[in-house]
Amino acid sequence: MRSAPGRLEAVDAMRGTVMLLVFLSHFADAYLYPLGGEAAHLRERMNLLTMMATPGFMVISGLMLGLLHSRSRDFGPLRQRLQRRGLFLLTAGHLLIVPTCRFWAGESLYLLRILPVTDTLGLALLVGPWVVTRLDGRTRAWLGMGLFVASWAVTLCWWPESAVAQTLKEAFFGQRELHVFLSSFPVVPWMGVYLVGSMFGEWLGTWGRADVKGVSRRFEYVGLGVATFGGVLMVLHIAVHHLWHGAGFTTLMALTSQGQKYPPGPAYVALYGGTVLAVMGLLMRAEQAGHLSRYLRAASVIGRHSLLAFVLQFYVYYVGLYLLRLPYSPLWPLLFVATALLQWGVLYVWDLRGRGKEASARLPEGVPASGAR
Repeated sequence: MRSAPGRLEAVDAMRGTVMLLVFLSHFADAYLYPLGGEAAHLRERMNLLTMMATPGFMVISGLMLGLLHSRSRDFGPLRQRLQRRGLFLLTAGHLLIVPTCRFWAGESLYLLRILPVTDTLGLALLVGPWVVTRLDGRTRAWLGMGLFVASWAVTLCWWPESAVAQTLKEAFFGQRELHVFLSSFPVVPWMGVYLVGSMFGEWLGTWGRADVKGVSRRFEYVGLGVATFGGVLMVLHIAVHHLWHGAGFTTLMALTSQGQKYPPGPAYVALYGGTVLAVMGLLMRAEQAGHLSRYLRAASVIGRHSLLAFVLQFYVYYVGLYLLRLPYSPLWPLLFVATALLQWGVLYVWDLRGRGKEASARLPEGVPASGAR
């Protein structure tokens, strides 16, 4: 089953599922957090689910890189297309997204002090297509893990004093307490996650052709194993919290916390990234068995246009919903569903438009694109 010619529906649906978590996270930011009190606490509890969004976003983006490279006979045009998308994210995408972050409007120079995740992804799209043509999947995974470890070593051991050095550290390696930026997704650790994800895309593009059921099971088992490792680190986090308060306490707490997002900690990435891989394996199995077909089709619409969805939801939540300042209602889940359906409708129209263009391009010369006779 394919959501569009040459596309795997389960992969698109998983990317769409991750984007739905982004929707929910930013809905909570714009609606629940400004209300304070119990609503703000509810938003914090929702983070247990929505924190899966960023690791999922980067893992699936890396997976798409590996999948495209492994299935392409001529990767040159695709590499240029991916790199153009990366440049778009770093330029027009940045200018479209940052002004919507009105939460920091009271901070000085807030427009210059926000680095959204799309900036990090943009750099990954510039570098990743170059790396994928030179290193195999396993080597890329080792490189990605090396970048992640090295980034944390710099974060823990380098404490610059100058403003320029602090800016570079927060932008590229991350720091638990930001001084220059208000929000930052550091490039180096997330680049590591992206490159590890590209190995899974190579699995899907090579083994997936010969053994479709086997590759879905592999995703389930590996994802479950990685998530279990994250769970073990969480148990260690609890033990450290209760039993150890000596040297290195804060470092151990950061490395073993599932909530260590800025910069991304090992427990956080392993728990949520592994869960995303396992769920994608389940969606692949559902696609093969013909189950969840309606959900797969609906979610794949969002997944095929995740870039547009990501930009659109900033305006729906951080501009529209935030400015409305609606009072709290216990029926807020219906409000979220309504906003998600609104965006899905826009993306569905965009998807139909794109398919119409593809169909017209495939018609032989002299055949009208419309249904006229």
